[in-house]
Amino acid sequence: MNSYLIFIGSTHGFIDDFLKQKEIIELTKPEFVLCEDLENIQLDSKEKFEKIIQNRKISNMTSFNEVEKLINLCYNENIKLIGIDFKNFGFNKNLQNKIKSQEEINKKEKLEINKTIRLRERRHLDKILGYRKKTSRPIIIILGSWHLRENSFLRNKLKNYKLILPCDKKNNLLFKPSDDKNIKYLEIISDDTKNKN
Repeated sequence: MNSYLIFIGSTHGFIDDFLKQKEIIELTKPEFVLCEDLENIQLDSKEKFEKIIQNRKISNMTSFNEVEKLINLCYNENIKLIGIDFKNFGFNKNLQNKIKSQEEINKKEKLEINKTIRLRERRHLDKILGYRKKTSRPIIIILGSWHLRENSFLRNKLKNYKLILPCDKKNNLLFKPSDDKNIKYLEIISDDTKNKN
């Protein structure tokens, strides 16, 4: 089946990411939206959507407010919303606290973070490949823009995809807040001549 993949880069709130997500979801009407911020939560039934909307809890690392609009949109459009990451992004309590409070991270913790990121990206790929076999419709994948940078793990492992990435006026990918008010979205279509999945 191997459906077409549409990645939407997320700034995790530096800009209103939801506006572009809504636009693309309404345009493509996917069966599945895969989302890093949903961590390991699968909203694939009306009951699961209603339970999370009532409880308003994602995890220690993601507040419900960060994904509320996306959850409501997928619920109303009858689209399955699937988390493709680990709970709390795979970070232990110490790292969760340090990352959330933006405390300085020591050398050992940096190594641990890098190891966890590699595991997360492998999980993203496995989930994407698994869901790609389940539908012939396009799949929307919402990931932090950093995971979609040039020569990233996913871009090197996949083919037949489109990237929609938030950029500044010089086409620099947005990874952090920018003074540039002229944020735009750059579209990149993969080079499918490479031998990939």
